[in-house]
Amino acid sequence: MKRKGLWISLGAIGALVVIFIILCFTLFSLSSVSINWRNKPIALAGSEQEIIESGKFGYGKSVLFSGKQNYIASLEKANSYLKVINIETVFPNRYVVHCMERQQVYAIPLNERMYICDDEFKVLEIYEDASEFVSGQDKPTLIEKGLRVENSLAEKGEFLKVANKVDLFSAFIENNQSLPDQQALIKTMEFGQRPDPNFPDDEKMTQTFVKLSLYDGQTYILLNPEKFTKQKVAKMMGVYSSIFSLVGSAIDPDQPLTEDNTWTAEKLRTSVIEINNYYVASEEHPLGDCYSRIIPPQNT
Repeated sequence: MKRKGLWISLGAIGALVVIFIILCFTLFSLSSVSINWRNKPIALAGSEQEIIESGKFGYGKSVLFSGKQNYIASLEKANSYLKVINIETVFPNRYVVHCMERQQVYAIPLNERMYICDDEFKVLEIYEDASEFVSGQDKPTLIEKGLRVENSLAEKGEFLKVANKVDLFSAFIENNQSLPDQQALIKTMEFGQRPDPNFPDDEKMTQTFVKLSLYDGQTYILLNPEKFTKQKVAKMMGVYSSIFSLVGSAIDPDQPLTEDNTWTAEKLRTSVIEINNYYVASEEHPLGDCYSRIIPPQNT
């Protein structure tokens, strides 16, 4: 009796397994894929079917066991402007690809080519001749030099591997500066490293910087930009919005007000503004507090 009961139990389990397998390959087999845009597409508008086909989806395979990362990789590689947020499983047998169109943020010259990338340094377009790219206030911001790219032969749809990247784009967005605002403001960027004047006796102490040359002539240098990036951009925008209030005041307040020691609109327009964070937190300057220093053109 015990053995008979065991066989009955095993048979019931086996039947359930068979039913589950049948369901996986019938009820839960992938039948359709759709696209859900999270922003308004421009470059990819009307190409939803081509995007779906490029995903190489395994129709007929169970949605319960299919790995989605391979689909995401195929979609992103084949469609340079596509950013896949996730692939949602809609039971019993559908996928919805939630995605958005990437934006042209940076122009980066590499090996005589010009790479047009988004804020994550995904390659959207490539000019085979870098001189064909014409910068402007409605175009991607040109990163002239200093970016350390480890795969400088990357192709469309791939990501540049940048060793010294700083997420300036997000920092400006968090300070209410949209992509068009950033493009209209910043003409070029330059990344670099220099000795740290806060440690004059230690030659090994250096500070990274990103130099932002603006269309109106001013130059902002964000020192140690990888630290407190949002706060440094906030300080920059604060200085930018109020700098011309200095017209008529003394450049060096400890010296008499003379023609050479007076801020003019032209001097301010061609000045260099350095922005850094205080290295030591205190009650007066809490962690992340930043300061600015305006350097007149004759001292730059």
